[in-house]
Amino acid sequence: MEIIEGLLYIAGDAGLSEEQLIMHVPITKSQLDKVVETYERPNFTIQRHGDKYFLKTTRHMEKYIQRILDDRPGQKLSQASLEVLSIIAYNQPVSRGDIETMRGVASDGPVSTLLGKGLVAKKSMHDERAAHFVTTDYFLQLFGLESLEELPSQKDIMEQEEMDLFFESIEEE
Repeated sequence: MEIIEGLLYIAGDAGLSEEQLIMHVPITKSQLDKVVETYERPNFTIQRHGDKYFLKTTRHMEKYIQRILDDRPGQKLSQASLEVLSIIAYNQPVSRGDIETMRGVASDGPVSTLLGKGLVAKKSMHDERAAHFVTTDYFLQLFGLESLEELPSQKDIMEQEEMDLFFESIEEE
């Protein structure tokens, strides 16, 4: 267990796939599943996002980590980058032309930012010249998702917007 924990710690945000862990640690898939399922440390947990495993801190650590992060300068995504990221997340694989058609403006800057931050990657499509973009496992990890199926649906988003508008109207009164 300590070897897997150490490897996941070293892998950091990149995580390690099941195949990588089995290749470097003398363990079978079923043993790995059991180790991950029973892993219990006071401040750490092992989570799976996509096809990769990550060593993460527990919810108990959130308030302490948040204090440290609040002291750092912000590295937020721009509104344009968030728009492009959501277009890619919900429509992947999607070409740059498709992104620009949906946004109505050129999107080279936001796409470059997202590629640079490792949130999206290029994917070659058979019989198509244009590169397409897909979200990465790091995207899943950053947003706390195990798979893209956990993205909020259009209905969930509309309900949240209605709730936000309701509470904004209450605050204004």
